[in-house]
Amino acid sequence: MKLLASLLITASLVLGVLAAATAYLPKVSLPDEAFEANDGFVTLNAPAGVKFDDEGKPQPLYKAGTEVTPEVLKELRDNRATVAGKETVVNRIRVKEFSLKRWPGKWFLGLAVAGLLAGAALIRSKSQPASAVANGDRAGEESPDTALDELRRMLTGLRSDLDRLPSERSRLDLIIELLNRAQKTHMPAFIDARPLLIARLGLSGFAALMDRYAAAERQINRAWSAAADGVYEESVECLELAIELLAAAIEKLTR
Repeated sequence: MKLLASLLITASLVLGVLAAATAYLPKVSLPDEAFEANDGFVTLNAPAGVKFDDEGKPQPLYKAGTEVTPEVLKELRDNRATVAGKETVVNRIRVKEFSLKRWPGKWFLGLAVAGLLAGAALIRSKSQPASAVANGDRAGEESPDTALDELRRMLTGLRSDLDRLPSERSRLDLIIELLNRAQKTHMPAFIDARPLLIARLGLSGFAALMDRYAAAERQINRAWSAAADGVYEESVECLELAIELLAAAIEKLTR
C-alpha cells in the first residue's frame, strides 16, 4: 500500500508539472474571445509563426510583444511554412498573461491535486496518529514505557527470587530462563519503538535515553553469559547494575 501511495504521488507530481508548463501556452484553435484581456488582447511572449524574407530566410511571422488580435490569430491559424524540408504549423503560442479559460492543462492539474490528496490519505491511513506517536501507544504492541517498566520489574523480581532458591545451579538456571524471556519480549519491544521515542523526545533526548538503555542491555547480556558459564557472582553483579541503569533510563523517559 505504501508503494502504491508513493507511485501515485510521483505520478501526480509529474502530471502537475506537465500541466503547469502549459499555463502560458494556449492553443490558437481556442475562440477569439479567449485571447481578450482586461485592457485589450493578450500579448505574445515569444515569436510565433514563420515567414520568409526577400532572401528566402525564415523569420518570425510575429515578434514577442505583439497583441493577439483576431486578425493575428487568423494568420497564425493559417500559417504554413516549410523549413528544412519540414512543414510547420502553429498549434500553440506563448503569451504573457494567464487565464484559466486559455489554460488547456487545468483539468490535468485538478487530477494531479486529487492524486496527491489520495496518495497522502493512503500514507496517513498506514501511519500512526500524532497523538499515538507522542504517547507511545501502538495497537497490539507494548509501549516503550511499559516495556521498560516490565523489564525492570522482571529483573528486580529475579534478583529477589535468587536468594530464596536452594542451590546455585537452580539460581543460574532461573537467570538464564528469565533473561532469555526478557531478550525475546520487553527488550525488542522497546527497540522497535525507536520512531515513537524520537518523535516524543527528539534526537538529543532519544540519544540520552539510549545511552542508558544500551548500558543496561550490555549488563543484561553479560549477566546471561556469566550464568551460562556458571559464574554466579559475576552474573548477579551484572544483574544489579542493569537494574540501576534501567532506573536511570526510565527517569530519562518519563522526565
